[in-house]
Amino acid sequence: MLWNCEGPTTMNLIHYYREQFIELISLFEPTWEEDPFYKYGFRWNAITSKVYKEFFQMTQVQDEPLYLMYALELPEKYKNTNISEVVKKESSCYELSMYYYSSKILLISCVSIENLQQTSLGFLNQARGEIIDLVFSAIQLKDM
Repeated sequence: MLWNCEGPTTMNLIHYYREQFIELISLFEPTWEEDPFYKYGFRWNAITSKVYKEFFQMTQVQDEPLYLMYALELPEKYKNTNISEVVKKESSCYELSMYYYSSKILLISCVSIENLQQTSLGFLNQARGEIIDLVFSAIQLKDM
């Protein structure tokens, strides 16, 4: 690890946060598994149940800042809820996104490292909490 008076150098910043995340999950959330084939930084997967999947990734593109992203994959049945309205109305210090696919919905919370106020695992847990709150708020079924 290269350090200067401001901390780790930009070139190694993503590696610094990767090491931090690995250390923290080994202590507190050992269910995360790193995806060795992810090409745009680092990515971890966790299967919390047979129905829900979680993803955490660190991505940095050339001159752009490092971004941390937490995603929760929901099954298709959530398309019959008001989840999209709930997400649109949500106020968060993170960037929230929702993607519809044929058999699932992906909810993503993202933050630039420049705006990060906690550790990588702290971000993951706060983002997870916000997204789970959104999911449980989406309880009104649409007309079928």
